[in-house]
Amino acid sequence: MKGNSSRIIISRDAEVLRLLDREYDSLLRRADWINPYFSPEWLSSWWKRQDKTRAPLLLLAYSEDGSLAGYWPFVERPGLLGSKGLWPFVYDEANYHFPTCASSVAASLVDALYQLLDTFLFVWIPLVPDSFWGKFIEAKTEDRRRLKIIRRGLSSRLIEPSTDQSFDEFWHKKLGSKSRKSLRSDSRGLARLGRVEYETICSFEEARSAMPATCVVEVGSKKTLENAGLYSIRGKRGFFFELLPRLAKREQARLSFLRLDDHPIAWQLELLRPGGSLLHHLAYDQQWKRYSPGKQLLKHSLKRCWEEGRTLDFLPARFAYKDSYANSSMPAHELHWIRKSWRGRIARKLIGWNMEWRRRLRERSPGLAASIARAEVNQSNSENSK
Repeated sequence: MKGNSSRIIISRDAEVLRLLDREYDSLLRRADWINPYFSPEWLSSWWKRQDKTRAPLLLLAYSEDGSLAGYWPFVERPGLLGSKGLWPFVYDEANYHFPTCASSVAASLVDALYQLLDTFLFVWIPLVPDSFWGKFIEAKTEDRRRLKIIRRGLSSRLIEPSTDQSFDEFWHKKLGSKSRKSLRSDSRGLARLGRVEYETICSFEEARSAMPATCVVEVGSKKTLENAGLYSIRGKRGFFFELLPRLAKREQARLSFLRLDDHPIAWQLELLRPGGSLLHHLAYDQQWKRYSPGKQLLKHSLKRCWEEGRTLDFLPARFAYKDSYANSSMPAHELHWIRKSWRGRIARKLIGWNMEWRRRLRERSPGLAASIARAEVNQSNSENSK
């Protein structure tokens, strides 16, 4: 496929992941759009845990000089009435699903995906940031030769540092006097119990050695008690134990800990990209809740990002604290792109009903909705391991 002086290759060979690993650092120097969830480390660690009877499908974009200029990874999954659909790689963990690419090939990648609907019944793209959506996808979805379902229910909350304002000034404006006083009191209370330390890890060996400490925090965290912890889904602990040291080795992840007398009581995972940090996970041990360890660690990390000039992205999920801290936001879009056929019309109806049912379930009982979603992922992982 050709367009905008670029060449698109469709690869179904998992060995192409090795090519991406070799070309990735060079591509990053040319890329305008970088999705941390689609780095070679995420893709290979995730793919080795998938059912190998399912096929990967990667869109590779090459520039005129033959260099890799972008890619967009998908995986085939069974669809309605014996059909097949495309889901993005890392669909059960990633918070963004746009391609890593140069702007010069982005439109060509979207065009290639559109043409794949001649072969597949549907394509599902869960979360696309508004900046990429508006430039490359939105206009294409107006084509009436395809069916679609578009949802704009989530937004990413961001903290964008300003050179005209110090972090302390920002913090003073975002938090009321009572909240600041309470956090200072919690910090002093924790310090009276022992030696308080903040630890930042961003190397392979340190990350590998620190992984057991993440388990210590996760076991006692509220998220784990609610079946929403990082390791709650079967097989995820092994996945992250392999992945995070590899990301740290490539300076794509940063682990932070709050320790009391060397005992970890809170930890945080950031995914790094040029000029930005994505807050993928934050957890604390419920035993220390009265001292606000999560807030203490988060403030420490926010200050570090601010001083580095990094935009911190809280990612598109609904939590009140994100609204409290953020100074900007960006919508995220979900797209079901569907072939126009009788099967496609049935699929659109079923997908629409399912989305509406989930919306009502979230409104009535957010905890139940989360449990059902994670049970479905567990079932999918179990099927993939057979």
